Amino acid sequence: MKNKVLALLSAFIFCMTLGLKDAMAAAATDVACKNPCINSFEIQDGQVGNADIADGAVTEPKLGTGVITNTKIQDGAVTDAKITGHISASKLEKPANVIVVGKSGGDFTSIQTALNAINPTANNPYIVKVMPGIYSALTENITMKSYVHLQGAGADVTIIEDSSGGAYIYEIISIDNLTNVTISGFTIKGGYYGIHNISSSPTIIDNTITGNGHSGIYNVSSSPTIIRNTIVGNSSGIRNNSSSPMISANSITGNSNGITNSSSSPTISGNTITGNTGTGIANATSSFFTINGNTIVGNSAGISNNSSSPTISGNTITGNTGIGVSNGIYSAPTIIGNTITGNGASGIYMSYSSPTIIHNKITDNGGTTNTDIYVHDTATPNISFNIYDDITGSTGVGLYNVNSNGDSAPTP
Repeated sequence: MKNKVLALLSAFIFCMTLGLKDAMAAAATDVACKNPCINSFEIQDGQVGNADIADGAVTEPKLGTGVITNTKIQDGAVTDAKITGHISASKLEKPANVIVVGKSGGDFTSIQTALNAINPTANNPYIVKVMPGIYSALTENITMKSYVHLQGAGADVTIIEDSSGGAYIYEIISIDNLTNVTISGFTIKGGYYGIHNISSSPTIIDNTITGNGHSGIYNVSSSPTIIRNTIVGNSSGIRNNSSSPMISANSITGNSNGITNSSSSPTISGNTITGNTGTGIANATSSFFTINGNTIVGNSAGISNNSSSPTISGNTITGNTGIGVSNGIYSAPTIIGNTITGNGASGIYMSYSSPTIIHNKITDNGGTTNTDIYVHDTATPNISFNIYDDITGSTGVGLYNVNSNGDSAPTP
């Protein structure tokens, strides 16, 4: 009797299971499915394995963005042993070797001794960490190597200086025909050149460069990146000769000229260039470069162009004791969208040059003897869509200029 009851119960459960499966199949018919197609109720957990998936059957387009967020793949589930093939070395960045220079407790006590001891390469770069202290340029006279980041502990506490009282080490840091060089976190002071670059493209970032007899940074045939430095009290802040540096977000103050460009094409953006006894930015025989978004205040002159044609845009050029923007012979800069106000001489001066002057505010310049715009000799500028109050000269052309009151400005 017991066996009969069990048999009847088993038959009942079997029939119920078939009914449930049929019900699921019927429900699944509401889900759009085009042949070939398998509904989810027909696949049991673990039933589909690697052998059931043809190579290439699952591709990125079938995964949307290509990112899989499957909760069944847990962290660490995919290990090296499960990855065939190789990962290209170009996708892996080798950690740099690190050595320490310090007055005590480091690998070396001298920066140059540390540099002499290493052989960096593209696949074997170095960081030379320099601990706080004053390092004499008289004994260091640093000659850099490629693939080295020379990293000070901070400009306030890591100082490389020539303290000889004017004898001038020729160059405190020399970078000659090198690649992948970075210098950061130092005060560099008292040499003839603070940093001297020849045919190199270093990154110079977060340093104080001060009191150097010729230039804080001198670039010859180089394309350095110069960012967030304080460049103060040098004969010339940055001097470029046949170079194309990127100069951004620096404080350049209290030098003779702030930046001097000769036959160069720099990008000069977002700097504060103030209180220099000469010109904020002096350009000679330089073309097709940009001066954008700088604050150029309180220098002897703001920007001077001689045989140069930069694009000067979005700058604040104010409170300089002389001319705001001066344009000499063979210069044809584009001067657009600047605020040029309160300069002691003319806001914009031009002689034998033909700048394009558009969308600027040029007011309150010239004191009692000069005007906002001064067109001298045979200059033929295009002056349009500006705000200015007075102009000297009549050889320019242009339309739609207004004065500070919104009335028509004097005709160019």
